[in-house]
Amino acid sequence: MTSTAAVLYGRAAFDRRQSLAAVRDALLAQGVAPRIEIAFADLSGPSLPEVLSRLADEGVARVTVAPCMIPADPSLTVWLPGALSAWASGLASAPEVRLAPAIEAFADLPALARAALSAPADDVAEVAPSLGKPGWSAIPEHGRQAFFCVGARCLHRGAEPLYQLLRDVLKRERALAKGPTRVLCARTSCQFPCNRGPLMTVHPDGVWYGDLDPQAIDRIVREHFVEGRIVTAHVIARDPD
Repeated sequence: MTSTAAVLYGRAAFDRRQSLAAVRDALLAQGVAPRIEIAFADLSGPSLPEVLSRLADEGVARVTVAPCMIPADPSLTVWLPGALSAWASGLASAPEVRLAPAIEAFADLPALARAALSAPADDVAEVAPSLGKPGWSAIPEHGRQAFFCVGARCLHRGAEPLYQLLRDVLKRERALAKGPTRVLCARTSCQFPCNRGPLMTVHPDGVWYGDLDPQAIDRIVREHFVEGRIVTAHVIARDPD
């Protein structure tokens, strides 16, 4: 067991282009830290609180979090320190958590742009003209749309596993999978009332559900989507008629 650890805190889109796992492995090989974990700020897990909680359970004494996003999210410096402090205050014995500067502060962006402009470039005229598949022009038949927030603050509050649960529960309800009763489910970035997250908006009903947990997801699918009754216990707002 190590007494210190580092966490590379990235965005899912960044990870698809520059694998954080590869970055972690390279840093471990260089001896930068004895232990390095990965967490995500949006769209996918594990979230930062999940990783920190696991490290705390294992008795790690100090954790340094390095935001690995280019471009960096300027809002991180506004909300993340307080959110991490709130996480630590809820534990009887929390590790010391330090927040490193975003890696963008150390990147030579003109040099990176120069390298890109000097590299071989593809001629787009050699690619067949296309704006996407023909089917992308048609709106699928549906009755409702559920927009589930997996922005940074909601993910920090445990939104990602709830989103996966929502998808799983919807799959079990065949009536919600096709036709006029279908529920189209999509992830979104921030929808705002972050302090009430995890949250989801349902349209055309104009319902905002917040403070969600697994039991709330089950009730919303069963009572609202299947039976047509809004679950008022979890409604935080309604759009004007």
